[in-house]
Amino acid sequence: MTLSKRLLCVASFVPEGSFIADVGSDHAQIPLFLLQNHRIRGAEAIENKKGPFKRMSSAVLSSPYKENIVLSLSDGISILDHRVDAVVLAGMGGRLIQKILQEHPENLRQVKSLIIDAHSERDVLFAFLGEKGFRISQESFFYDEGIPYDVIQAIQEENPVVYSWKECHFGPLNLKQKSPDFIAYWSKELERMSSLIAAGKLSGKNKSVYQQEVSAIKEVLQ
Repeated sequence: MTLSKRLLCVASFVPEGSFIADVGSDHAQIPLFLLQNHRIRGAEAIENKKGPFKRMSSAVLSSPYKENIVLSLSDGISILDHRVDAVVLAGMGGRLIQKILQEHPENLRQVKSLIIDAHSERDVLFAFLGEKGFRISQESFFYDEGIPYDVIQAIQEENPVVYSWKECHFGPLNLKQKSPDFIAYWSKELERMSSLIAAGKLSGKNKSVYQQEVSAIKEVLQ
């Protein structure tokens, strides 16, 4: 089995020997890949609609790993196998991921790590994770087929973690690593925003927001 660059990164952030819950598992690619490579003990593959659940079930039941994967037709983390110690949330918006985690906090007590690929509103999500005591321990910003992704692993701590606006906006570890793709993305954003400001088509409030953003990007790229 081969995975896309994005899903390979997500899979690489799963701790060795975990029992994972893969929320929105689609065709169960991540659990099947990790089991094939002897990276995890087992998995719970979760879908909340009958059509995707049927496709996921078919993929699992036709594989050699059907005994190692629990199939779950449920919402988010509402029903977690007692063995789950890592949760994968990939391919969703940041606010949806936050909502999933907020609705059943009691099920997070057994979870040691979250592996997240949020496609939007990461700044809101990162602040939320810190408040709930999850420290971002790994982060990778990269392009896959022209689309930028920011994949993280977050480890549960005993106390809340305070992230600054800049850490939430750019990614706390991205600020230290500054990968070539990270620099390329924010350089492009800097050019785009600077052009909009120079064109004089922004309202006063929007102009102020863009100016603050431009200033922050310049500081990060220095």
